[in-house]
Amino acid sequence: MFIVPINSSIDASKFSSFVSEVEKVRSGAGIGGLPEEGQGESQGFRDIFQNLIDNVEKTEAVAAEDAYKLSIGELEDPHTAMINAAKAELTLSTMMQIRNKLVDAYSEVMRINL
Repeated sequence: MFIVPINSSIDASKFSSFVSEVEKVRSGAGIGGLPEEGQGESQGFRDIFQNLIDNVEKTEAVAAEDAYKLSIGELEDPHTAMINAAKAELTLSTMMQIRNKLVDAYSEVMRINL
């Protein structure tokens, strides 16, 4: 059985930003691009959640585009379509879990008597 090698299609700019985020965490300079105290204005909750939603939309758009290209025969490597579909499913699942946790936290806060 012959194994076909997988060509790397990693976007270097995304990889370098990932490495810089890992280095920030490793050095203790902050997580997720959020500044530490005294380092300027931090992002609001709305901005963070909007970025999460935008990320879900982007990954789903890439997966839909790959599915279309696969259906018309333009996609040379079908494993990329499967990987992108899994990424889209994972980002959507993560966003839904975060939303559920936020709704639970909001409900808990609303039950507190002052």
